[in-house]
Amino acid sequence: MKRIITLSAIAVFATAIYADDNNTTSAQAQIDALKAQLEQLQKTQDEKIAKLEKKTKHNTKKISAVNKLANNDNLKFNADLRTSYDYLSYKNAKGDETSNGVFSNRLWLKMAYAPTQHLAFYGTIAYNKLYGQSTDFRPQGLNYADMIVNETVNPSDELRIREAYWLYKNDTFLGMDIPWTASMGRRPSTDGLLVNYREDQRAKSAIGHDINIEFDGASFNYELENLTDVSGMSLKFCLGRGMSNVKTRYNGIVQQQDGTFKVAPAADYTKVDGFDNTDLVGILFKPYDDGQYSVHTVWFKAFNLPGLVEDVPAGSAGEYSFQQTGDMTGGAASFIADGIGDGISDMLDDTVAFASFAYSKTDPKDSMLGHTTSKIGTSVYLGANWPCQLIDDARVGIEYNHGTKYWRSFTYGEDTLAGSKLAARGDAYEMWFNKDLIGKKLTAQIRYTYIDYRFTGSNGFFGDAGAPTDISAENTPNAIDIAQDVRAYIRYRY
Repeated sequence: MKRIITLSAIAVFATAIYADDNNTTSAQAQIDALKAQLEQLQKTQDEKIAKLEKKTKHNTKKISAVNKLANNDNLKFNADLRTSYDYLSYKNAKGDETSNGVFSNRLWLKMAYAPTQHLAFYGTIAYNKLYGQSTDFRPQGLNYADMIVNETVNPSDELRIREAYWLYKNDTFLGMDIPWTASMGRRPSTDGLLVNYREDQRAKSAIGHDINIEFDGASFNYELENLTDVSGMSLKFCLGRGMSNVKTRYNGIVQQQDGTFKVAPAADYTKVDGFDNTDLVGILFKPYDDGQYSVHTVWFKAFNLPGLVEDVPAGSAGEYSFQQTGDMTGGAASFIADGIGDGISDMLDDTVAFASFAYSKTDPKDSMLGHTTSKIGTSVYLGANWPCQLIDDARVGIEYNHGTKYWRSFTYGEDTLAGSKLAARGDAYEMWFNKDLIGKKLTAQIRYTYIDYRFTGSNGFFGDAGAPTDISAENTPNAIDIAQDVRAYIRYRY
């Protein structure tokens, strides 16, 4: 290109010099020669450009094919690996203390596939393991309960399915301007709204104040903003099954006390006498969300909840049998300010504050939480987090929650080794510091959780073993009074 411009300048200059020279033969010959050279150069340049365009077009097709192969025709994976150290300490009502330090690795292998613009698949394979083998060789039954199996640190190294669901979405519903989604499978219901701030990740489906467990089920979400002209309004319906009333295969083969086996006739996958399915239905309604201020609500009802019921006729008090105890309703209303004011300061613009109120109400069939009559519990959850003013790319958070005597949450999957702070019948305080080391690819956290229990049974289930009793040295000397958890982790995500 530089050569063409140079020759063009020469031609113009030459023409100017010889313009008044009576167009002699010598001058004309030189001009004709220069023109011929220019035409040849232009032809050569055009051929090169054509070849380059052809090659670029070919490469573009190859790149498109690779992208299609990677994103449209195959699962796309990413990894989330966290190495944690937790220092746990407990003090009972009579003042005895115990503590321990625990190392663990948690791995999430996430996958996604979208064959069309309306349909997608999402899944997460999980691994959550202590360092080495546990010295506690007793059966780990409840530790492997389906609703918390991937949220609980275990001594084994199995990979399990944490999430696996398809999601259908569309911009119109029955001809109306209502964007909506439908989904079924093992749904994302842990680390939900509010809890997600300390976990340094996007919120999952539920409000974390009262629901933080894994479940299998379905959800249907409808965005109502276009219909109502109210910013961010949406309505979501959720259905889940926590326990299926079904006998497993070969259930007729029973091992007896002397080690021998007894084989009895059995029909595989039929009902177990005395039990029903444990189900949950929920409605999540978001009345307002303008991007800065938002309100979120949830109501749910759970049916046939399990628990340990005191089996006094079969023996002395303190012996329990596993039974379904009754139903429970609950709900929460949460307010979030994602930014305080407007332009007051950079820190306030990037500060998040929230306040949430939740309740639970039992409906016993026989006995729930130690009572045959309905009991209501409530909880308050407050928090704020902001960019650290001393260290770049870091956030600081403080949180507080209080639960009353009969408060009962579904937060068994909360990622706190000392036990769910949001299940506390008492007061819980927490401070955390999250730091981006290499963007979001490598992050770190330091967190301190302090739980002051007022009543027993905070992390229990729904039967008599979850009954609240005042914690005191006289009445409950061995009950946990104070629990503390100091956590530090390094986390890789890519």
